[in-house]
Amino acid sequence: MPGRRLLLALLLIMVAVIVSHLAGLQASPPGLFGDEAAFGYNGWAISHYRVDQYGLAWPLFFRSFGDYKGPVGMYSVALLTAFLPLTPFTVRLPNAIAGIVLAMVAGGFGWRLTRSRAVALILILEASFEPWFFHLGRTMLEADLFTPLCYLLALVALAANGERRLPNCVVAGIALAVAPFTAQPARFFTIALAGLLVLSFGRSLRGWNLAALVIPPLFATAIVAAAGAEAMARLGQVSVFNGHSWVDAALLAARHYPQYFGPRLLFISGDSNLLLSSGFGGVLFLTAIPPIVLGAIAAYRRRQEPMARIALLGSLLAPIGPALTTTVSSRRDVVALPFLVVLMAFGWEGLQPILRASSWRLAAAVTLVAVLGGAYYLDYALVYPVRAARAFEAGEIEAITRAHDLAGGHTVLLFSGARDPSIQALFALRPHPARGDPLRAVNVRLLTRPDELETAHAGDMIMLTPSDPSPPSGASLVFTESVRGPASLLGLHQSTVVLVRVFRAR
Repeated sequence: MPGRRLLLALLLIMVAVIVSHLAGLQASPPGLFGDEAAFGYNGWAISHYRVDQYGLAWPLFFRSFGDYKGPVGMYSVALLTAFLPLTPFTVRLPNAIAGIVLAMVAGGFGWRLTRSRAVALILILEASFEPWFFHLGRTMLEADLFTPLCYLLALVALAANGERRLPNCVVAGIALAVAPFTAQPARFFTIALAGLLVLSFGRSLRGWNLAALVIPPLFATAIVAAAGAEAMARLGQVSVFNGHSWVDAALLAARHYPQYFGPRLLFISGDSNLLLSSGFGGVLFLTAIPPIVLGAIAAYRRRQEPMARIALLGSLLAPIGPALTTTVSSRRDVVALPFLVVLMAFGWEGLQPILRASSWRLAAAVTLVAVLGGAYYLDYALVYPVRAARAFEAGEIEAITRAHDLAGGHTVLLFSGARDPSIQALFALRPHPARGDPLRAVNVRLLTRPDELETAHAGDMIMLTPSDPSPPSGASLVFTESVRGPASLLGLHQSTVVLVRVFRAR
């Protein structure tokens, strides 16, 4: 491809990547899930008051719902809310930016590994628009895309004999040191990746280069380990060993592990959790199968090369940690994404001559990608916001804000059942985080038992979701938050999903 055409293609791809990652970020996924609201309120509190929601100044890990959020995502939101309003768009913006940068880094990796412009451009598209990458870039359940971004930056630095240059090893070491502070899976996998890099590069990595690569992630992991419960609180809750014997836990993990390579998760139905997958197809398009399979074959044949060994061994190691948790989760396997990029680089390097040999093959491949991708993204824009509305707790922030405005000094009552809406109230009303009980300061009270609804005073506003108990006798419905849209991509039927009802006590 001539230089001008290449620059034009790169520019058009970059525009498409940026627009697709930012457009409608506040609407699809809909609402703002509790974890996202926690990032928003705590980031805003740090930015404006230098404390988190519990009044703790400048914490490293942020306590939230029995878990602890990492500092990279939280302080990214804090930085943005210093000059941007606190909105769902602002909260999700760090992961969206990480997704855009990740795509560009994937393209750079493809070029350094294969010296093919076509592979570089294709990897930008793969890392942008494959559902697994795309969806994680539109939520802020945690700083998920920062993890593969850090890992891939390390691989880019070390590719093409980069391990023989000290500056490259310094960059790789710093990237690995940042990773444990991004998403929770990286707190445990980063040190394993550092060991894998040392093993794969062997004697070509030694002396100061070895020290520059290994010491930073070791130091970062030591900080995480010193944090203790703050860094590992969630692990004990979701571990297969929680409530199971060692034998039962091992059998459960053995059942989970192959599912991370199975067609159901990857290509057919995706993650069963609508927070993590759109519910339309798998986490990868079917068209990803040829480059992944060919990439795995090529990596095995070239297993004497460091990057080939890293791709194969990393792909096998990445699901071990996720398999040791109680459910199969694509988000816990986010550490596998960099190795997927490496396999795709090998695969597309081998696919190029096959597609270029015939214009019909190339046209058929482009058409198939367009059909599959077009259907997925139409569903994501039109149907997914309706399908996932309750999963993302849509309507709650809007209902709390409106109920508080209508309360006229009376209390707004929220019911905490399967979900705790208090963090949405903090996000919506933004009380001072260091003044005792922030919710009480803005006339919000949290109820945990159905009989407590009867304690509502005349004029109090009561917000209830469909899964909550019935309102107290005599309460009148004030307004309803709902979402309406198509029930399926091909169906003409419009469905209405009731999200929240707000009552006034009498």
